[in-house]
Amino acid sequence: MENSAPAKSTLIRERLKVLTSAECRKIAERKMGEAVGDRRHGKELKATAQAWLVLAERIAQIEATEALKAKGK
Repeated sequence: MENSAPAKSTLIRERLKVLTSAECRKIAERKMGEAVGDRRHGKELKATAQAWLVLAERIAQIEATEALKAKGK
């Protein structure tokens, strides 16, 4: 089977252009606040917040790469 990582990477970048890393961090902060006040779903909300932070980091990497490419042109 052929490696589709480059195709997946391009698709992910296209879909993530809708959100910035700052917006993802803001969502993570909101989810973490919800987790503190929710005894029943706190663990799931905390996990969701952590996932948003991972996403924010990946978007930040893409943003930095694109900024370097733009600077080089």
